[in-house]
Amino acid sequence: MKIDNKKAGIILSVIIVLSLAISTFYMATKQGYHEDELLTYNLANSSKQLSVDGGWNSPEDFNEYLTVSNEHRFDYAQVYQNQIIDASHPPFYYALVHTVCSLFPGVFSKWLAYSINVLAMTGILILLFKIGKKVTGNNLYALMALGAYALSVACITTTIYLRMYSTLTFFVLAFLYMSLVMYEKKNTVSLADCLMLCLIVILGILTQYYFILFAGLIGLVFLVFKIKEKNIKDLIKYIIASFIGIAVAMCIYPYIISNVLGGNRGFGSLNISSLDFITILTYVIYKLCTYIQVLSKDLFLNQIWLFAVCAVVAVGFGIYFRFVKKQKLNRKAMFIIIPALVYFIGISLVSPFNSDRYVMASLPLITMLFVFAFIKIFSLIRNEKVQLVVPAGIVLASAIAFTTVTPYYTYGKTNLYDTKTDNCVFIGTAMLEWNKCIDKFMNYDSTMIVQTSEMSKSLVNDLERIATDRGIITNGKISELAKAFMNNGSEKEKTDSMAALKSDKKLNELNEVTIYISRLADNEDTIKYITENTKFKNYELIQEDYSFDEFYNWYDYFVETESYCNVYRFY
Repeated sequence: MKIDNKKAGIILSVIIVLSLAISTFYMATKQGYHEDELLTYNLANSSKQLSVDGGWNSPEDFNEYLTVSNEHRFDYAQVYQNQIIDASHPPFYYALVHTVCSLFPGVFSKWLAYSINVLAMTGILILLFKIGKKVTGNNLYALMALGAYALSVACITTTIYLRMYSTLTFFVLAFLYMSLVMYEKKNTVSLADCLMLCLIVILGILTQYYFILFAGLIGLVFLVFKIKEKNIKDLIKYIIASFIGIAVAMCIYPYIISNVLGGNRGFGSLNISSLDFITILTYVIYKLCTYIQVLSKDLFLNQIWLFAVCAVVAVGFGIYFRFVKKQKLNRKAMFIIIPALVYFIGISLVSPFNSDRYVMASLPLITMLFVFAFIKIFSLIRNEKVQLVVPAGIVLASAIAFTTVTPYYTYGKTNLYDTKTDNCVFIGTAMLEWNKCIDKFMNYDSTMIVQTSEMSKSLVNDLERIATDRGIITNGKISELAKAFMNNGSEKEKTDSMAALKSDKKLNELNEVTIYISRLADNEDTIKYITENTKFKNYELIQEDYSFDEFYNWYDYFVETESYCNVYRFY
């Protein structure tokens, strides 16, 4: 069955609108923020410092922390400086967020950063269709692959997560598409092609450093095939354009090397040589299994068995076509297969934490691989009605997914926006956990932030237990990963401003107060300190922290905003 370009354009538009409508629905129900989503607004918009050692903060203070002030609209120098201080990411995505927020000074809204994701996802879906058409030469096949991704939990999750990963995915696919365009040309690559590739490299690197890895894998495939085909002129132009892009990006933001090699997170701050072989082996297996779980949730109805069946069938028939039918893969398909799979597996192993966001850029291509594999398999059957199984399966899977699987980052479980008192106290540790709850603090008349040096005594045991339960032979080493994370790669100075609770005049004038106690702080010791040193002798639980067992990895347990604290009303 063939679909002409006009009809394909109409269907493409319908799929994009439907996908974005679903994302917007979930965005409307989204209540609360991931820690990094709130950091998106702060790093893009403000240099505001909050009082975090026993001082009070007003809703206006928190709003100023997250929004653009009138006098700092379109202040990209501040955006740049914030990224230097943060030393984790390059500045381009934050500049985009700052631009949108500058149009609405003083306004904090999830819809502002979301608008950037909408534009990025529109571009992603268009590029995915174009890539599919380049590889297969068939509009219908390209639309089927597009639809499978556009109507998946993976797509929705990527769109509603208010970070740079939608933008990263756009530039990854843009680089792949331009690589395919330049690959098709036989020593006829134009200056315009080189300039476009160079621009993509600049913006991709300045969006997220994982772009370098993905683009490098694509470039490696391009290199091998161009050498085999003896198209050396095109290869030289491709390499020069890419390296000029890298050089320009480094000139714009020379902190790239120190950020990438700084090793300030997770494994980067852990002495790997201190780990024994069995711990490393079981941890690697655990990480791969965790990312398979992520992939299954995003693309296979949260059913690992379904992923396993589809993977075995796809690989099995791939072997059959190659060695029995003697059919070689289209070389253009290798631009999808090798970068997507190597990136997914590589990131699964080296990512500082186990999180879906690190592999988001590979998910459109992995979806395309599975769709094209099953299209090829069903092409063995010369019955057109049977061949409708693939598009029908995509529609059915999408319908089941959105009735049985909740995308990440929607939250909506908390009752903390319905405040029980007028004022609030947050008690956390040197990890600055208050940053995860700012959107809730904005609902109180004032909020005191206090730090304690008493870390949770049960945390390490919980980490070891959950690791052991999931098959890791820890030998006491997994807790080092958590400590490395909590110290962010350095020994943070332990501060203790708990004395402010008994000496603060305003607090002692209150009859009741809501108190958040971070899960990293020792809950029992904190409550004891409050009841013994303040006028508040009684308390009731407003919201209990969630169990460690409700999360598939320890990192999500740390950063899930809605479940980060035990919250009490003291009176």
